[in-house]
Amino acid sequence: MSDCSTVHARNQIERGTTVPGVRVLLVSGNIQTIDTLCHFMELMAMHVELCSDMGSASRRLCHNKFEAVVVDFEDPSEALELIKTSRGMTSHKGAVVLAILNRSSEMPDAFRAGANFTLVKPLLPAILSRTLRAAYPLMVRERRRYYRYPLQILIHLSSSSRAEFAATSVDVSEGGMALTSSVPLKVGERINLKLALPGTKDTTTISTEVCWNDNAGRVGLQFVGIPATAVERVKSWIADRLEECQPC
Repeated sequence: MSDCSTVHARNQIERGTTVPGVRVLLVSGNIQTIDTLCHFMELMAMHVELCSDMGSASRRLCHNKFEAVVVDFEDPSEALELIKTSRGMTSHKGAVVLAILNRSSEMPDAFRAGANFTLVKPLLPAILSRTLRAAYPLMVRERRRYYRYPLQILIHLSSSSRAEFAATSVDVSEGGMALTSSVPLKVGERINLKLALPGTKDTTTISTEVCWNDNAGRVGLQFVGIPATAVERVKSWIADRLEECQPC
């Protein structure tokens, strides 16, 4: 049984690159299915983690974020339950689900459970490749929504009850920012943040809410009031950083 993520990691090391590629959870116990899927997904720079049973896959979904879930219908009832479970998780509502079916008659149930794409065994290379190419942009979009880009810049913060003070960012995503601050910030506190992303000229004032802190100076801020133009600017900037990291 091949370990796709190990193969992919080795290839990236040999090329001297680090790629924050999409993460795929492959749920199957069939060696031929695993090898075929791993081969094609590795060609598309997907990081694949393998689970051979539905129970361990469900636990993995609870503790990790994946942009796609590929489920082999070796046991159709268990496969359908796993798809429904993933769709009920906040973190995986938008994940791409690909169902590997035993026969075409299983398609209606798979789509009703929440699958985005289906493939019927035996997996034909041309159809598999075409399906993955269609699914990949959706995986990337899901990846971008959650992707946190490491970023260390000076950030200026203030609120109605605080004078302006400085902090250092840790990372940034489309929906928020983590930072380190010598000024204690409480969960639920509203803070105004002045953000100027590297390589851009504009500074945007964003209303944020403290969503977590670790009592050691690290704080998570969620963007709650951000101008539409700034939203697109942040999304575009993060998308560019992701594209720079992708393999040619």
